[in-house]
Parts: sequence; structure tokens; C-alpha cells
Amino acid sequence: MSAVAVLAQRHLARPTIDKVKQALRISAGEGMAYGGFVGVGDHYVMAFAVAMQTSSLQLGVLAALPGFLASSAQLWDQSLVRLLRSRKAVVLVFAAAQGLIFVPMLLLALLAWGSPGWWLIFFASLYSTFGALVSPAWGSIMAEIVPQNLRGSYFSLRGRLSTLATVVTFLLAGVFLNLLVHRALWGFAVLFGAAIGLRFLSWLFLTRLYELPAAKTEQQGSASEFVRGLGSTNLGRYLLFLFAMSFVVNIASPYFTVYELRDLHFSYLTFAVLETGSSLAMLFAITHWGHAADKAGNYRILAISAYLIPAVPLLWLASSNLAYLGAVQLFSGMAWAGFNLCTVNYLFDATSSEDRTKYLAYFNAGNGIATGAGALLGGSLAPHLPAFLGYQILTLFLISGVLRLLVTVVFLPRIHEVRRVSKLPASQLFHILMGGRPVNRRLSHRRHAHLHHVRPTAPPVSTV
Repeated sequence: MSAVAVLAQRHLARPTIDKVKQALRISAGEGMAYGGFVGVGDHYVMAFAVAMQTSSLQLGVLAALPGFLASSAQLWDQSLVRLLRSRKAVVLVFAAAQGLIFVPMLLLALLAWGSPGWWLIFFASLYSTFGALVSPAWGSIMAEIVPQNLRGSYFSLRGRLSTLATVVTFLLAGVFLNLLVHRALWGFAVLFGAAIGLRFLSWLFLTRLYELPAAKTEQQGSASEFVRGLGSTNLGRYLLFLFAMSFVVNIASPYFTVYELRDLHFSYLTFAVLETGSSLAMLFAITHWGHAADKAGNYRILAISAYLIPAVPLLWLASSNLAYLGAVQLFSGMAWAGFNLCTVNYLFDATSSEDRTKYLAYFNAGNGIATGAGALLGGSLAPHLPAFLGYQILTLFLISGVLRLLVTVVFLPRIHEVRRVSKLPASQLFHILMGGRPVNRRLSHRRHAHLHHVRPTAPPVSTV
């Protein structure tokens, strides 16, 4: 069934359907602009900290504190929606604020104020907080206008376009920094200036975001009620799984950049090429994961990718050879593409439109707390761990890999699919993942090609 038909079944007027279709097309441009912003801005914040020779303590705080503060801010999202009287207003205000925070970061690169590491932590915390306030409102709006049975394909395409923009800008930024290796801080200032421009372009697209008229008032519920119900419902157990996974992933995840730039002494270009390998694999794999999720359900794809993710940090232990690490990054991107895509799509399926913003806020808050706690634990442990093959950080990778597998084994069997999907045989699922078309052509690429002007959202848990 096409997106137009699905929207018509919701008794929307034809002008409203036209606005929704236009919003989906506009979202493609916004996604690419935002992807470029991430490529030259967000992805280089930790590298900027290493270039400023911040201490191990400051690196640990930088990896942890922004996530903690952002997660706390999530709990105010519903109040902000009521205060500003629309979810779109929340998106626009804090998307603009997120871009503007790169202005003082740019000045920090040029002027190198006293204690620059602590200033960077302060600005990065504001950046993360403003971005976190955008996410639930934006996700709630998009979940309403994207037909449920096309979310996998829709968001996989949106993610593919955004990832393409991230890959291109990230790689170009690495080449640029490599040319300015002796004046790297000036190079970071230029990158942060580009980030400001790209976020402003993204903001211009967001001004044309279409918010469906609210049919019902969102249900209210306290955070304490949410916490008490975590273990007793399928949705609660699912969120516990994601929180636990974010925690164990981020014990190691923020420190891959440190390992590459500080311990292995890779150039910025080498660093950028390696990270690009992961993004390119995501770019290729996300479409196949999306088609498979539409047919087999988000849970099944989530389960497959969740069992692949523990191998990522463990593979880094085997060698520091560049060709080998490039192959590891390709595997990492493939695994995380499926996990990140289905993480939020499953949440969309499991929540009603009336309380979706609330649960997205709770998800992002819990995820942020888990991310910050994991990063803080990793930063605290690393200096005191025995070295593995000469590096303490590799011991951290080993711990994270084992814990990822443990979380998957413990939590996944207690979760089930929430959407009615066909019982796709393993052979057909493998066929789709390898690029083949679904056997049932009703949801094939050809029938929803009209959506191929859009890309996905939702902050990923990680990419390593």
C-alpha cells in the first residue's frame, strides 16, 4: 500500500496529504545538511580535544558529562512543547541553538583561552543538550507522517542520504586537517565554521517541516511511574535492553578516537579514511536492513545486528594493520546500520501517537544517562587496567565486547515483535539482505519509489 493510501485511510484531507508528501521530500535536503554538519562538527569534537592535548581526566569527562546533561534535559521536552505550543517550535529553537554553540568552539580553537579543555567540555555539554531537546519532538512529528509499514525503507533511505553527506564532509575535513597538520587548531576553527553554516542550512529546511494537527492531547505520566514499569512490560524491557547496551558500548566507544590518534599516532587523513569505511558500509547496508525490517519486523533485524555488535571491539584486538582495521570498520558499519535503524523504528511501532513524544524523551534520557555512565566508567578504568598487547585501551575494548554479548544474551529473549509481520524464512531474509527484492512485491522498491526523496533520523547508539 502506498504512503498516500495509508494517509488517506487516516481520514486526512487531500491538501494535508500533499503537505505531508512535500514534507517528506524536504526532509531529504534537511537530512543531508544535518549529515554534513555531523561530518565536520560532531565527529571532530573528540579529535579537537586530543589536538589541544587535554588530559586523560578531561577526555573522560568530555565523553561522559555531555550525555548526562543531555539526558536530564530530555525530561523537560514535554514541558517545552506545552510552553512553545508546538513540537515544531521546540525543534526550530534548539536546532538553531545547537548550531550557534559552535561559535564559541570556533573562538576556542583560535584564541586558546585558559584551561581550554574545560571550556570545550562546557560548550560540548551545551551542544549535546540542545541536540537532545530537538530529538523527541522531531521524532514524534516524523513518526506520524511516515506510514508504519514503510518506515524501514523510508528511514533507511533517509539515513543513506544523511550518511553520504557525513562521509563526504568527514573525509574532506580529514584531508583538510592533514594539510594543516602544523596548524591543526586553525583547521578545526574552519571546520567548526563550516558546521555552523551547515546547521543553519538544516534549520532552513526544518522551517518547512510539517506537523500534523494534533488529534489528542498527549497523555501525562511521571518519570517515576515510567521507571517502576520498566521490567513489567515489553516496551519497558526493550528500553532496559537499549540502556544496558548503550552503557556497555560506551565503556569503549569514545576511546577509539583516542586510541587511533594518541596511541597509534595515525594522521588525521588516516583517521578520517578509517572512519569513512564504517560510514560507507552503513550507506550500503542500511537499505537492505530497511527492506528486511519492513518484511520480517524490526525485532528480528535488531536481534541479528545485536549479536554482531559484540565482535566489533574484539576485532580491534587482533591487529593495528591499516588494511585489517579498514575491514573491521566495514563490518562495524554493516552491523550498526541494522541496529541503529531498527532501534527507533521499533520504538515508533511500540508507542501510540498520543504518548510517543513522552517515550522518545524517556528513551533519549535513559540512553544519555547510560552513555555518559559507560564513558565515565571507561575513562576511569583505562589508566588502571593491565595493558593488552601494549595498550590499556585494548583491555577496555575487550571488556566492552564481552559485556555487549552478555547484555544481548540476557535481554533479547525477553522482548518480542509488536507489529504484525510475515514469518519470513531465513533463506528469503538472507536474499533481501544480499540485495534481492522481497518475494512479495506489494512492498517492493518499485511500489514506494515515490518516497525516495527522504532519509532517517534518530541518534545512533554508536558506530563502534
